[in-house]
Amino acid sequence: MQQKHSNLAASLVWFTAAISMAEILTGTWFAPLGWKQGIIAILLGHIIGGAMFFCAGLIGAKTQKSAMQTVQISFGQKGSILFSVLNAMQLIGWTAVMIYMGAEVISILNQQDAQNEFFPLFTLGLGVLIIVWLLMGFTNLGVIKSISLVTMFLLMLWLTLQIISRDFMPPMGEHQIKFGTAVEIATIMPLSWLPVVSDHTKHTKTPLKTTALSTLAYTITSCWMYSIGLGAALVSGKSEIAQILALSGVSIVGVLIVVTSTMINTALPAHSTGMSLHNIYAKLSVKWVSIITVVTGIILATILPVTQYEHFLFFIGSVFAPMIGVLIADFFVFKQNEPQKSVDVIGLGVWFIGFVIYRVLMWQEWETELGVTFPVIAFTFGLTILVRKLTKK
Repeated sequence: MQQKHSNLAASLVWFTAAISMAEILTGTWFAPLGWKQGIIAILLGHIIGGAMFFCAGLIGAKTQKSAMQTVQISFGQKGSILFSVLNAMQLIGWTAVMIYMGAEVISILNQQDAQNEFFPLFTLGLGVLIIVWLLMGFTNLGVIKSISLVTMFLLMLWLTLQIISRDFMPPMGEHQIKFGTAVEIATIMPLSWLPVVSDHTKHTKTPLKTTALSTLAYTITSCWMYSIGLGAALVSGKSEIAQILALSGVSIVGVLIVVTSTMINTALPAHSTGMSLHNIYAKLSVKWVSIITVVTGIILATILPVTQYEHFLFFIGSVFAPMIGVLIADFFVFKQNEPQKSVDVIGLGVWFIGFVIYRVLMWQEWETELGVTFPVIAFTFGLTILVRKLTKK
């Protein structure tokens, strides 16, 4: 019998998922907007992304299906393989980004160049800790992990207090960002978890409550992390989180923040990579695929400069925004909770149109004040309803 996750455990999973160096760094990109406009963009983006996060989690909770199994509802059993592969790719990418970022920050906090002779050792050390966390079963809270979570919370609270106790200054550099682009970047972070969230809501006995608490835990904490990055950039005039921590004179505390954050957060995408590939080939071990994902992340983080990931975020948006638009229409409008075909051509066709529209809009640098994700989701949602009815689904 499958273990039923408590609402507290589900909330803590997503609380820890949001406490991330990647989210703090992304928040620094909002500094050219200033504090007020930056916060508005963060909130708007997280409202949009959080709503999609909630819908995806609720579908999994009500059907008791994993994230990739819910995708089969709209795209068919074999059609969902495309999204399993794309999801595995983005999760491996996130794993590499988090390990790279963690090792880079540790290097700078130890007053060394970002890339130095110890950098491979830092990536390896972080990778080993992530694997240990995975083997402990990261969704089950033990004494060690409870202490780690409390430590992580206190460290972030301490960093927040350091920021609000100082005066803001204009950020250095000439990098500018449009308000709509900022909203889009804030939207994409919760959107990137759409192929993951149902893996952690599918066992609940209270679908609505568990999904709502998970959504609130993630979106509120993610807004907090973005705000830390925004505030830190405005306080220091810097956009690199390592430089921000170093200027604060927090070498030991900073290393603790980075190590704990990287260990806890990277385990989630690594585990979900295993879930995605398990959807393609059921005989694959989720645990071993997760470990292989971390090892791959270590290798990529060591040999590639993976911190410039704006285009990576937009790729995630272009894949999963139209995907959730189609899925929401099929589940909530047509009440479909099982795949009807091996390959659903209509679902895949609408998704592809949405994907192309997203890429064209980003290529033309056109976005609304609500970003690109929101209109693309609205379009694919409406088009799915129209085409399904016209073809008498």
